[in-house]
Amino acid sequence: MTQIGNIRMEYVFIGGGNMGRALAAALIGKGVCLPEAILVVDPDPEARERGSALGCEVAEVIDDQVGEAPTVLLAVKPQSAPGMYGQLKEFLRPEQVLVSIMAGITLEGIRAGLGHDALVRVMPNTPSQVGLGMSVYFASPTVKEAQLEAVEALFQASGETLAVSSEDAIDAATAVSGSGPAYVFYMAEHWLQAAVELGFTPEAAEQLVQQTLIGATALWREQRVPPGTLRQQVTSKGGTTAAALEHFGEKNLGDLFREGIHMAYQRAKELGK
Repeated sequence: MTQIGNIRMEYVFIGGGNMGRALAAALIGKGVCLPEAILVVDPDPEARERGSALGCEVAEVIDDQVGEAPTVLLAVKPQSAPGMYGQLKEFLRPEQVLVSIMAGITLEGIRAGLGHDALVRVMPNTPSQVGLGMSVYFASPTVKEAQLEAVEALFQASGETLAVSSEDAIDAATAVSGSGPAYVFYMAEHWLQAAVELGFTPEAAEQLVQQTLIGATALWREQRVPPGTLRQQVTSKGGTTAAALEHFGEKNLGDLFREGIHMAYQRAKELGK
């Protein structure tokens, strides 16, 4: 292993974009490893500067340093994967585990591009940037228990993890939790607009909507009952909540929402072809 003073390299990040930086920051913040035990490789000088600001080692190009850490995170954009494979392949060692957060790129595609067997595919989401992420992962059968522990430590540092039993479930998770924050933000945009139309200032509307979202989610998590039960508890027959929900039902909002998630899943499958 590469030693930086008395520090052993633990993780290599191929790509230092927003998600890569968030995961590195989480590892450091939760004390999983020291900053100097993370190498961030990215041709973008701004990405390297962000890595350096965290205290990580940085490099512009992939070289033999990459072969020295037990866990390698593939965090480049999916369209950059073929070029990355050509640079990375010669420096890998069989005992390393490769962890991909490249949306839509299958394990078979990675295996074909790199000739490597110990692979884990992960779908994180953007709340990882604030330590509240949801990361779903599927590991190939060749991944050893110790390797999987290092992968889990990486993603648990930034939120919660869920192991799934099939790679198809990663595409489903892409539609549910990977894209999920966008659904919340889309709803929030219209919720804010309605609040302003009803006379609130933008600042007051933001406070109302944000705290309602936070509080409702916390209540759901605390009470551990189906959301439908909580919805019924706040809905009085003929009341204000019922008026809104009846309108949503007339417009088939629930059906449209579910259909959209299914479309996201189909798109995830297409990207993997």
